[in-house]
Amino acid sequence: MQFLFRNRSGQLRAGWEIVAVTAAIAVLTVLVSFGVSLRVGSKGLFDPDGWVRVFKSTAIYSFIIVCYTVRVVHKRPLSSIGLSKPDGKRFAGGFAGGALLLTFILLVLWALGTAAFHGSWSQPRFGQLDAADIVITALLAGICEEVFFRGYLQHLLASRIGVPAAVGITSILFSLAHMANPGYSWISALNIVIIALIFSWMTLRTGNLYAAVALHISWNLFQGYIYGVAVSGNTPKGLYSVSLSGNPLLTGGKFGLEGSIVTTLILIILYTALLLLSYHKRSTDMQRRNSSISVR
Repeated sequence: MQFLFRNRSGQLRAGWEIVAVTAAIAVLTVLVSFGVSLRVGSKGLFDPDGWVRVFKSTAIYSFIIVCYTVRVVHKRPLSSIGLSKPDGKRFAGGFAGGALLLTFILLVLWALGTAAFHGSWSQPRFGQLDAADIVITALLAGICEEVFFRGYLQHLLASRIGVPAAVGITSILFSLAHMANPGYSWISALNIVIIALIFSWMTLRTGNLYAAVALHISWNLFQGYIYGVAVSGNTPKGLYSVSLSGNPLLTGGKFGLEGSIVTTLILIILYTALLLLSYHKRSTDMQRRNSSISVR
């Protein structure tokens, strides 16, 4: 019976640990949400109004549980899951990359006649931005989802079954975590898997989470709060308004850009280019080492 719960090294099997951590996150979210609801006199457990939403966000409690598990249960530093000292250069690069990638996808859709800009670039509508929503959907989602999936989950699985399998499983689970969002389809599922693979590549290449976190934040921020396009099925109000119309295969339908076949093609091209870049770098490094050995 013990074999079902522990591996040959005496460690709790990764699957059971993931279930336990996920359950702890859910329980903590419900308990705190209930307490906050009582404190503010809310009529519902998950009242959607105001900054109360921030303290009912699962993201915060996933971060807390992951940090507790790594530091207390595993007795390892947070740097072991990619939370090393702040890396401003990586963060800036990831943020710029997310903004450029999202903008490029919209430009392609505009060229295809399925995206239209409304209003004036010189008149951004700051008054309609929802600050609490930005914190939840862009900031907290970008930080806490990366800490959970690319930080905790990917490192845990990599230590048990190897990096390639860990990256694949983590990317699929990341996509499945969006199943409840409006408009989720096979295309959006595939796109989220591909962008998760890109997040994983960035994490493995840089050795920390900051570039992936920044790209994640930037992607959600520009999609929803700069251009006003649906973010994973949720449609916020942005500084500007870009409408998508036409074939849902191109526009992504209710799910937004993440459900578009155009996004699929662009992400595949980008991920392929990143893999080729890594292969070229490894080949170059190997040639340099061999050359150094020959000289000696």
